[in-house]
Amino acid sequence: MRRRHRQTAIAGSIHFITAVTAQRGNWFTEPELCENVLQLFEGYRAKHNLTCFGYVLMPDHLHSLLLQSDDGDQVSRAVGGFKQMVSIKSRPTDYLEGRFWREGYDDVLVPGRDAAMTKLRYMHDNPVRRGLATCAEDYRWSSAPWYYEKGESVVALEQLPFPAGNRCA
Repeated sequence: MRRRHRQTAIAGSIHFITAVTAQRGNWFTEPELCENVLQLFEGYRAKHNLTCFGYVLMPDHLHSLLLQSDDGDQVSRAVGGFKQMVSIKSRPTDYLEGRFWREGYDDVLVPGRDAAMTKLRYMHDNPVRRGLATCAEDYRWSSAPWYYEKGESVVALEQLPFPAGNRCA
C-alpha cells in the first residue's frame, strides 16, 4: 500500500520516509554522487529543523527516519525540496530524460520507540539484503557505521537506543 506524503506537521511524530527514483537502477553508486546527495539531504534536514535518527541511500532510493520537532517545518517540504535539488544538482549523468524521482514519497508514521527501532534495523540491513555489504555497519551510505562507531555520518544524527559495537565479527 503506497502512502502519500502528508501536508501537516505533527510535533513529535516520527516519519519513516522512502523516496524512490522513477526508473529503478543503480543511480547512486559513485562515491562523489552519494556524498553530494547526502549533503543535500542534510541541508534540507537542517533547514527544516528535523531530527534524523537514521538513513540509508540505496542505488535507487533513500530511506530515512525523521522526527518532526515542535518548531520545525513540515516533513513534506524538506523531502520535496531535497528531491527537487537532487534532480537539479546531483542527477546522475547517465539517467535517461524524464522525471528523476517518483511522484510523492512514502511516509509512514511510526507509533513509538520500538517501531522506530524496527524501522532503523530494516534500513540498516537493506544493503545486506541487496548484497551491497556483508555487514550493515560496513555500508558507507548509511547511518549504520555511525551507530556502530565505525565511521562518521554526512547527515547529523540523534541516536535511538541501539546496541553499539561490531555486529559482524
